[in-house]
Amino acid sequence: MTRRLFHRGYTIEKSEGGDEATEVYRARLGGKSISGSLHNVKKSIEWWADTSILVDPADFDDEEGDVSSKKQVEEYNGFRIMNDDPEKDEKGWYMIVRGKLMKGSLPGLKLFIDKNGEQLRG
Repeated sequence: MTRRLFHRGYTIEKSEGGDEATEVYRARLGGKSISGSLHNVKKSIEWWADTSILVDPADFDDEEGDVSSKKQVEEYNGFRIMNDDPEKDEKGWYMIVRGKLMKGSLPGLKLFIDKNGEQLRG
Protein backbone atom coordinates (compact mmCIF):
# COMPACT_ATOMS: atom_id res chain seq x y z
CA MET A 1 0.00 0.00 0.00
CA THR A 2 1.24 3.49 -0.85
CA ARG A 3 0.82 6.50 1.40
CA ARG A 4 0.31 9.81 -0.43
CA LEU A 5 0.88 13.33 0.87
CA PHE A 6 0.48 16.64 -0.92
CA HIS A 7 2.83 19.60 -0.56
CA ARG A 8 2.42 22.82 -2.56
CA GLY A 9 0.45 21.01 -5.23
CA TYR A 10 2.86 18.08 -5.65
CA THR A 11 2.25 14.46 -4.67
CA ILE A 12 4.71 12.79 -2.30
CA GLU A 13 4.51 9.00 -2.05
CA LYS A 14 5.84 6.59 0.56
CA SER A 15 5.73 2.85 0.09
CA GLU A 16 4.57 0.97 3.16
CA GLY A 17 7.15 -1.17 4.90
CA GLY A 18 10.39 -0.44 6.64
CA ASP A 19 10.84 1.39 9.90
CA GLU A 20 10.80 5.16 10.41
CA ALA A 21 14.59 5.46 10.22
CA THR A 22 14.63 4.09 6.66
CA GLU A 23 11.48 5.76 5.27
CA VAL A 24 11.94 6.88 1.68
CA TYR A 25 9.59 9.37 0.06
CA ARG A 26 9.32 10.03 -3.67
CA ALA A 27 7.99 12.88 -5.81
CA ARG A 28 8.11 13.95 -9.44
CA LEU A 29 9.33 17.44 -10.26
CA GLY A 30 9.81 18.66 -13.79
CA GLY A 31 9.51 15.13 -15.17
CA LYS A 32 12.26 13.81 -12.89
CA SER A 33 11.86 11.56 -9.88
CA ILE A 34 13.40 12.55 -6.54
CA SER A 35 13.59 10.54 -3.33
CA GLY A 36 14.77 10.98 0.23
CA SER A 37 13.50 11.81 3.70
CA LEU A 38 10.15 13.57 3.94
CA HIS A 39 11.77 16.77 5.21
CA ASN A 40 14.30 16.89 2.35
CA VAL A 41 11.74 16.02 -0.34
CA LYS A 42 9.58 18.89 0.92
CA LYS A 43 12.61 21.21 0.75
CA SER A 44 13.21 20.13 -2.86
CA ILE A 45 9.59 20.90 -3.70
CA GLU A 46 9.94 24.34 -2.07
CA TRP A 47 13.00 25.09 -4.22
CA TRP A 48 11.24 23.84 -7.34
CA ALA A 49 8.06 25.83 -6.65
CA ASP A 50 9.93 29.05 -5.81
CA THR A 51 12.77 29.00 -8.36
CA SER A 52 12.13 26.19 -10.89
CA ILE A 53 15.53 24.78 -9.91
CA LEU A 54 15.67 21.06 -9.15
CA VAL A 55 17.72 20.32 -6.03
CA ASP A 56 18.28 16.70 -5.02
CA PRO A 57 16.99 15.94 -1.50
CA ALA A 58 20.38 14.43 -0.59
CA ASP A 59 21.98 17.87 -1.06
CA PHE A 60 20.08 19.15 1.98
CA ASP A 61 21.64 16.60 4.37
CA ASP A 62 24.85 18.66 4.57
CA GLU A 63 23.03 21.82 5.65
CA GLU A 64 20.79 20.35 8.35
CA GLY A 65 22.40 21.93 11.42
CA ASP A 66 22.77 25.64 11.96
CA VAL A 67 21.12 27.22 8.94
CA SER A 68 17.63 25.83 9.48
CA SER A 69 17.55 26.93 13.12
CA LYS A 70 18.44 30.55 12.26
CA LYS A 71 16.37 30.92 9.10
CA GLN A 72 13.24 33.03 9.35
CA VAL A 73 10.31 33.00 6.95
CA GLU A 74 7.51 35.51 7.08
CA GLU A 75 4.29 35.31 5.06
CA TYR A 76 3.05 38.76 4.07
CA ASN A 77 0.02 39.31 1.82
CA GLY A 78 0.60 36.00 0.06
CA PHE A 79 4.36 36.43 -0.41
CA ARG A 80 7.14 34.55 1.39
CA ILE A 81 9.89 36.82 2.70
CA MET A 82 12.96 34.95 3.99
CA ASN A 83 16.21 35.65 5.84
CA ASP A 84 18.87 32.97 6.28
CA ASP A 85 20.60 34.69 9.22
CA PRO A 86 18.54 37.53 10.75
CA GLU A 87 20.99 38.07 13.63
CA LYS A 88 23.84 38.83 11.25
CA ASP A 89 22.13 40.92 8.59
CA GLU A 90 19.03 43.12 8.94
CA LYS A 91 19.05 43.79 5.18
CA GLY A 92 19.49 40.10 4.34
CA TRP A 93 15.78 39.60 3.65
CA TYR A 94 14.77 38.33 0.23
CA MET A 95 11.83 36.98 -1.72
CA ILE A 96 11.43 35.32 -5.06
CA VAL A 97 8.74 36.74 -7.32
CA ARG A 98 8.13 35.23 -10.77
CA GLY A 99 11.56 33.61 -10.63
CA LYS A 100 13.36 36.86 -9.79
CA LEU A 101 15.22 37.51 -6.55
CA MET A 102 14.39 40.68 -4.64
CA LYS A 103 16.52 41.70 -1.65
CA GLY A 104 16.29 44.34 1.04
CA SER A 105 15.17 45.05 4.58
CA LEU A 106 11.96 43.48 5.89
CA PRO A 107 10.09 46.81 6.14
CA GLY A 108 11.33 47.78 2.68
CA LEU A 109 10.10 44.55 1.07
CA LYS A 110 6.74 44.87 2.83
CA LEU A 111 6.37 48.44 1.56
CA PHE A 112 7.24 47.26 -1.95
CA ILE A 113 4.58 44.53 -1.73
CA ASP A 114 2.00 47.05 -0.50
CA LYS A 115 2.69 49.38 -3.42
CA ASN A 116 3.10 46.75 -6.16
CA GLY A 117 1.20 43.69 -4.90
CA GLU A 118 -1.37 43.57 -7.70
CA GLN A 119 1.29 43.85 -10.43
CA LEU A 120 3.43 41.15 -8.77
CA ARG A 121 0.51 38.70 -8.65
CA GLY A 122 -0.77 39.40 -12.18
